[in-house]
Amino acid sequence: MKRYGKGLAVLTAVGVLWMLSGCENRKQEIPITTVSQSTEDEDPEDTMEENLPGEGIPVYDVSLSDELSSFEFAVWGVTYQLPLTYEEFIRNGWSYQGDDQASVSPQSYLENETFTMEDSAVTVDLMNPEASELPVSQCYIAGFHVDAETEEGKTVYVDLPGKIVFQNSLEGDVIAAYGAPKDRYEQEQYLFLTYEFGMNRTVQLGFDNQTGLLMQLNLRNLKNPNRDTELEHAISGKTPEVEAYQAPDGPGTDLSEFIVSYDGVYYRLPVPVAELVDHGWEINRKESDEAVKGLQYGYVTLEKDGRRLFGNVRNDSSEAVTVNNCFITALYGDMDTTKVPITVAGNITLGTPEEVFLAADLGEYRKTEDAENQKEIYTFYADETEENYTEISVDTALGLVRGIRVVKQ
Repeated sequence: MKRYGKGLAVLTAVGVLWMLSGCENRKQEIPITTVSQSTEDEDPEDTMEENLPGEGIPVYDVSLSDELSSFEFAVWGVTYQLPLTYEEFIRNGWSYQGDDQASVSPQSYLENETFTMEDSAVTVDLMNPEASELPVSQCYIAGFHVDAETEEGKTVYVDLPGKIVFQNSLEGDVIAAYGAPKDRYEQEQYLFLTYEFGMNRTVQLGFDNQTGLLMQLNLRNLKNPNRDTELEHAISGKTPEVEAYQAPDGPGTDLSEFIVSYDGVYYRLPVPVAELVDHGWEINRKESDEAVKGLQYGYVTLEKDGRRLFGNVRNDSSEAVTVNNCFITALYGDMDTTKVPITVAGNITLGTPEEVFLAADLGEYRKTEDAENQKEIYTFYADETEENYTEISVDTALGLVRGIRVVKQ
């Protein structure tokens, strides 16, 4: 497959981005010599232009949505949309550097699996949204990651919605096209912008601090693409499982009760989506699953007063049900992004002094440090499976509780 577009190359001023993986700190050297040693040398001005960051990126004639939330993108002029089938990706010339008959567990995904084409390489997330094991060859490409600072990534040319061009666009171009990001943070080498469109539906863009160019790209959309006849007949009225839920009368005395005060209302996890809707939260239909198959998991985005809650939901019924009949398995709040008041046993809430939190003696915990973000994280596990827990983050600079997450699967 021919990867290079014909005709023009784009020249734009200088700018760049993504978050999770580190990169080699390679500086592009631009010649500063302006006097040639020989009359047979190339014109020095032309040489400088050829080495400008962002110079030489091919222009492709592609038609993409203007919305980043569409998860459309084009590589070498070929358009994709996440999630897409493994078969479609392979059909366009990519080769999987692994065993395509290896099994992927139900409702799970593999991160950072390598695909190559000639001398170029990207990593993807392989998703199995079904209730039974599937071989890799029957899974979906649900994440796409490329780093142009690497040898194998620098020849991967990507177009994004809104006429954003990988290795050519700047932070200002991205914000003009997509609006303000959910999160913006800067490291020594990169500036990262993160856009969120629901649970496990994110775009992270990384800009090189020296050139300003978009050099890291991470797309992930784990939303189940399958909607079958079973979901079309999903139960919308309250199910017996939802009817059986009993809200707590007040605060819990032990973390193992999984009682949470959330935005001033007491809930016991897992809690029906319908219960939060009854207390003023609204389902973002665009970002949520409409329905979930029996005894399976899905996603929901809830909104209230400009605040957003992304959640995994579980269907405890054997029949397919609409998302409001599913159970949210986690509630969380912090002082930076979610900003929803949350209180757990011991009257521990956002802003509680660290010494008061520790004096509450909530039980055994595992402590980890996040020096980069100036946090200490205390995790209280309910059992040996470590699937159910309360996590309390303390700001080491302020000595205050800064975040709380409660999970009950």
